[in-house]
Amino acid sequence: MPDLALAAATGSTPPTLCGLGGLGGLGGPRRDYAFGAGLVRLTWPGHPDTQVPEHRGRLAGGTEVYDGAGSWIALISGRPVAGAADGIPWLSAGAADALTLLRLALDQGLAAAGPARPLLPVQG
Repeated sequence: MPDLALAAATGSTPPTLCGLGGLGGLGGPRRDYAFGAGLVRLTWPGHPDTQVPEHRGRLAGGTEVYDGAGSWIALISGRPVAGAADGIPWLSAGAADALTLLRLALDQGLAAAGPARPLLPVQG
């Protein structure tokens, strides 16, 4: 298993704070499936380039499309998951790979690097 760390913050806004928590007309998240350690994948039909794992009603990081080439990045508290040896953020080829990387980072206890954000109530 790779040794992971968190890189410097990207300034990326967590999905529920940028209108995906049921705000902005996009509707609430869809809870698709569990993918280990009690994590459930949240997706938004109107925003397919973002996924957020939820654990017991709280956000546990997120994944999103990073660039125009379709690379995905895994984030915890706005900080990209990176290799521990060099601190360079790891990019994933797709959404499933980014979620796997995020789960590995959470398994290594990297969520302790920042507070979990509560899921905003769905409105509308």
